[in-house]
Amino acid sequence: MIGWQEVIMILAILLFVFGPTELPKIAKELGKAWYEFSKASSGVIQTLTSEQTTKEEEENKLLLEVAQKLDLTAEGKTGDELTKEILTKIINRNESSN
Repeated sequence: MIGWQEVIMILAILLFVFGPTELPKIAKELGKAWYEFSKASSGVIQTLTSEQTTKEEEENKLLLEVAQKLDLTAEGKTGDELTKEILTKIINRNESSN
C-alpha cells in the first residue's frame, strides 16, 4: 500500500514535470478515464449476469417440460431435486421395460 509520503513524492514529481497549469488538466482527464472505465466494466458485469440468468431460466423451463411429460409434479422442488427425480423415473422405466 502506498503511504502518504509516497503520494506527496509522486505529486511533487508530477508537478515538477508537468507544471502547475497542466497538472489539473491531467487530473481531470484521469478522472474522466476512470469514470468511463468503471461505467464500461459495470456494463460488462450486468451483461454477464443477465446472460447467466437467461441460461438458468431456459434450463428450468426444460426441466419443467420434461417433468410434465413424465407426469411429475415440480412445485416446491429445486432444480437438483427435480433432475434427480426425472433421472430416477427414466432409470425405473428402462429397468421395467427390460
